[in-house]
Amino acid sequence: MRPSKRILILDAALRVIERDGVTAVTYETVAEEAGITKAGLVYHFSTREALLHAVQERLATQWEAAMTNAAGGPAETISAAQRLTAYATVTAHSATRAELELIFHTTTEPATSTPFIDVMNRWTPPTPHTPPLTTDQLRALIARLAANGLWLHETLTGTPMPDPMRRYLAQHIADLVPHPPAQPANPTPE
Repeated sequence: MRPSKRILILDAALRVIERDGVTAVTYETVAEEAGITKAGLVYHFSTREALLHAVQERLATQWEAAMTNAAGGPAETISAAQRLTAYATVTAHSATRAELELIFHTTTEPATSTPFIDVMNRWTPPTPHTPPLTTDQLRALIARLAANGLWLHETLTGTPMPDPMRRYLAQHIADLVPHPPAQPANPTPE
């Protein structure tokens, strides 16, 4: 089945961002990359901001689907520990230039960054604002920060990390996530 024009446009916008940065996203550059007319692009996205928001939504949807797959279910059906473990595991993969450009570009525009923030809020616990933290809170926060750091590492250093090392580190980050003790299925009466 052929992808919809909307998907073709979003993929083209991602290629433009990956190659030339967010500032290069114009109706002209994206229409040319998608192989459609400028009018065809405007039909689907009436403003540049609407296009960038749709690209963010597409990336956020893909990110959430990967976490749902890793966790074995959607965020609302699993435990906090399972959500954070899936977040740490999936987020440990390196960022693309397009992802970084979009995140950095939209941090000052809350309406545009909402898709990523919504996904993050579903999959990670709230960040504590004042110490002291419980051991579980500290381990969860360190796991989240380490996963985010590993996500940025390759892009910032320009040094590719071998897949076995990334998986090794991702597993150790996921192991930081505190898991509540397992409860017996049928407790015996005393």
